[in-house]
Amino acid sequence: MFLSSSIFKLLVGCFILWAGLFYFTIESTVAIWYRSETFAHCFIILPICIYLIKQKWRQLTEVDVSPNYKVLVLIVGVLSVWLFGSLSQLLVIEQGAGFLMLPLIIWLVCGNKVARILAFTMAFWMFSVPVGEFLIPQLQELTADITVWSLQLTGIPVFREGLYIAIPGGLFEVAVACSGIRYLIASFTLGTLFAYLNYNSTKKRAIFVLFSILLPLLANGIRAYGIVMIAHLSDMKYATGVDHLIYGWLFFGVVILIMFSVGNIWADPLEPESTDKGSAAINFPLNRAYPSIAIVGVTILLGMGYKSLMQHPQSAGVLDSSKIINTSRDIRDQSWLPVFRNATSISSGSEKGIDYYLAYYEANVQDSELINSVNQLFNTRNWSIVSSKNIGSYRQLEISNTAGQKRLISYAYVTDWVISPSAAKIKLSQAIQAFFGQPQAGMILVLSVPLDSSRSRANLLQQAASQKFTDALKGHIGND
Repeated sequence: MFLSSSIFKLLVGCFILWAGLFYFTIESTVAIWYRSETFAHCFIILPICIYLIKQKWRQLTEVDVSPNYKVLVLIVGVLSVWLFGSLSQLLVIEQGAGFLMLPLIIWLVCGNKVARILAFTMAFWMFSVPVGEFLIPQLQELTADITVWSLQLTGIPVFREGLYIAIPGGLFEVAVACSGIRYLIASFTLGTLFAYLNYNSTKKRAIFVLFSILLPLLANGIRAYGIVMIAHLSDMKYATGVDHLIYGWLFFGVVILIMFSVGNIWADPLEPESTDKGSAAINFPLNRAYPSIAIVGVTILLGMGYKSLMQHPQSAGVLDSSKIINTSRDIRDQSWLPVFRNATSISSGSEKGIDYYLAYYEANVQDSELINSVNQLFNTRNWSIVSSKNIGSYRQLEISNTAGQKRLISYAYVTDWVISPSAAKIKLSQAIQAFFGQPQAGMILVLSVPLDSSRSRANLLQQAASQKFTDALKGHIGND
C-alpha cells in the first residue's frame, strides 16, 4: 500500500526529476560532505527526512493533491539565483538554490496541503547545504575572548595578541579547528530536530533552537580554556597534541548529552496515535500531475540552456605584471607570502623596502577563482591577524607570528569594474559579469613591510599603497 500509493509515486518522481536536473550541483555538494568533517552530518539528512515523511504518511494519504502553479513564480526566481551562483562560481548560492528547488517542485506538483504537512521536513532538508564556514573568524575571536577572560578569572597571567594566547608555561593559538564551527553546526542541526520532535509549542521550539546555538558557543570557549589549563597544570605534557582533539570530541559528546537532558525536562507528552482509520487513501490520478511535472522540467531546462550559453565567455588575455610591480628583486622573507591557487600568473618582488605579491586570474572558473575560501592573503600557518582597518580603496592588516615578528599588509582586489578589499563586493561584481556572459578577469595585489617598534615603515607602505591602488592598477585588467 505504501509503495503503490499515488503520493509515494509523486514524491519519488519529484526527487528523481530534481536529482536528474541538478546532478552536478548535487555532486559538488556531496563532495564537500565527503571531504569536510564539518559537514559529514549532511549524509544523514535525507534518511531523517524520509523518516519524517513516514511519520506523516497517514495525513499525506488522506489529503487532496492538487498542483499549485503559482509556485512556478518562486521556482523561476530560485532558478535565477541558481544560475547566478553557478555562473559566478558561488557554490554556496548554487547549492542553496539547487537544494531549495526540491521542496518547491514538491509544492508545485503536490499542492498546498501536502506542502503544509511536510513544511518542517522541507525546511530541515536545507540542512543538507554545507554553509557556515564564513563564521570561522568570528568564532575564533569569540573562543579567544572566552579563554582569556576565564584565565584572568582564574588568576593566571595571560597575554593575547590576535589569536595567540601566551601564559607563563607556553603559547597557544586559536586555530581554525578550535573555532567550534563543527560543534555549532552539528548542535544546531540536532537541536532543531529535537525541538520539532519533542515540543508542540512554537515558542518552546524557538527557545530550544536558540539554546542549541548558544550552548556550543559557550562550551567551546570552556573547552579551549580547559585545554590551556590542562597543559598549564601538566607543564605542557598533556593537551598540546592530538590528545586535545580527542578531548574536544569527548567534551562535545558530553555537551550534546547535557543539551538533550535539559531539553527533555520540558518535553511535551507524545500525542496518542489516533485509532480512527479516517478516510481511505486517496487514489490520486497521476495523469493530473503530468502537466505540472512537464512545466517544471521545461522551465529548469531553459535555465540550464541559458547557463550553457553564458558560461564560456572570451578570455580577457594575460596580464603583463611588469607594468605594475618590479619583479627583478626577490622577496627576502617569504614566510608571510599569500597563497592563491591555480592563478593564471603569480608575480612577486621587492622594491624600495616594500614587498609585492600579485596573482592574476584571466577567468573565473571552478577551482581557479580569484575569490575562493582556500585562497589566503597571508600564510596562516605562520602568521595571525592582530588588527585590520580600511584605508580608501584598500585594507591594511597587522599580522604577527610566534617569534614575535610583525608585518603590515595592504591589499585590494582589482577587476574591470571595481577596486576593493571586499571579497563580497568583488564576487558580486564578477557574478553580474558572469550572468551577462562577460569575462571575469581579476587580480589581487598585496603590499607588505616588516613592522618595527617605531612603526616608521607604516607611512612608507601607506604612500605606496595609495599610489598603486588608485593610479597604477586601473585599466590593466582586460585592456592589455
